[in-house]
Amino acid sequence: MSKSIIDVQSLTAVYGSVQALKGVNLKVEKGEIFGLLGPNGAGKTTLLAVVEGLHKPQDGIVHIGGINVQADSTATKRQLGIQLQKTALMDDMTVSELVEVYAALYEVYLTSGQIDKLLARFDLVEKRNTLARRLSGGQQQRLALAVAIANDPQIVLLDEPTSALDPHARRAVWDIVRQLHDEGRTIVLTTHAMEEAEALCGRIAIIDRGEIVACDSPSALIANLQLNSMLKATVELPLDQVRALPSVSHARYTGQHLEMETAKPELTLSALHELASSAGRSVRDVMLRQPNLEDVFLKLTGRALSESN
Repeated sequence: MSKSIIDVQSLTAVYGSVQALKGVNLKVEKGEIFGLLGPNGAGKTTLLAVVEGLHKPQDGIVHIGGINVQADSTATKRQLGIQLQKTALMDDMTVSELVEVYAALYEVYLTSGQIDKLLARFDLVEKRNTLARRLSGGQQQRLALAVAIANDPQIVLLDEPTSALDPHARRAVWDIVRQLHDEGRTIVLTTHAMEEAEALCGRIAIIDRGEIVACDSPSALIANLQLNSMLKATVELPLDQVRALPSVSHARYTGQHLEMETAKPELTLSALHELASSAGRSVRDVMLRQPNLEDVFLKLTGRALSESN
């Protein structure tokens, strides 16, 4: 594997009295899509802010392309394209003006033709003269991505790139991320959405309470923990009784649904029906699924990812 393009060593960072990062070590290889998966407040945005040179760490070192971010932030920033979680687009500037201005901040001066070519990639050519405040949420997110690569960076940092988007707009952004990766760029994105991490990332670091608790490919993270199948059903029963059923290693309620990790789903389901029947209840909406990153997070932290936001 090639030399790490981003190398984070023993990184500690604080906000006021809150320790946001606790001795984080992380390596991102050139040309990969790397994900930081964790709930809101886990430290994902702080980690990106330190990599970007926007937040000074309390301790530790970050190298980008072999250059120390703290020692030469100007040189490292030239390698980066950044899309913040809440990009503060200047509302009273047009789409084309924003691309031109953001590129110029990196001393990259685009022609009108180059701007149109960039906007075409993000399906924004027809909006080139539209004010930013008149764009839809999905269009604003695509514009934020266009701005992020206006300086033609080799590393693109995306902080929650699909936050608050509808499913159609979210998948459109996923397609753009894959295109950027296909061009040879290194992509680092933060997300608290398990589906997004699994769909996009070759490797994932799971971060919780300022610490990296695991880092590997999604399939390896699941395989290494030797997680069993998950049996899901709609039924109201005491959890202590459910956990005592044959082959059940873990059980919890997610909303109105009961989820059970089990090595023998058929045996567990039969026993569940018997338990429900004895309580005068019925088991509905039964579904069996394979383990996913949500289950990995639960196993490693004792909390569900969806319940930690």
